[in-house]
Amino acid sequence: MSEGFYRAAHQTSARYPKELSEFSAVGLTPEWHSEFKVPFVAESAIKWLMKFREKHDLTINGTHLVIGEIMEVHIPEEILQEDGFVDIEKAGTLTCSGLDSYHKTQKISRLSYAKTDRWNHEI
Repeated sequence: MSEGFYRAAHQTSARYPKELSEFSAVGLTPEWHSEFKVPFVAESAIKWLMKFREKHDLTINGTHLVIGEIMEVHIPEEILQEDGFVDIEKAGTLTCSGLDSYHKTQKISRLSYAKTDRWNHEI
């Protein structure tokens, strides 16, 4: 999600009636290009499709742990670096903590893979 539509994305978590599309309710655009019967969010630079796999009830705090499998990922070429690194700042990606707090990201550094025989370095 990005700064341009995070409020609409947040609003999709409301419990709309089954017959009402969250896309229509909040003004987002569905984008269809998959064998699966669910749309991506057209406004999003990075898109991924997850398939539900398991749900676990956590008695410790009365919540649920939902596990999904990533089935597809769509990333524009200008956001993807040669080595496969995804530049989320270039994508304008926001992050969320908890259920309702949104934050911009700022890359501090990118480090080499950690090895016991040498110290990491910036890449």
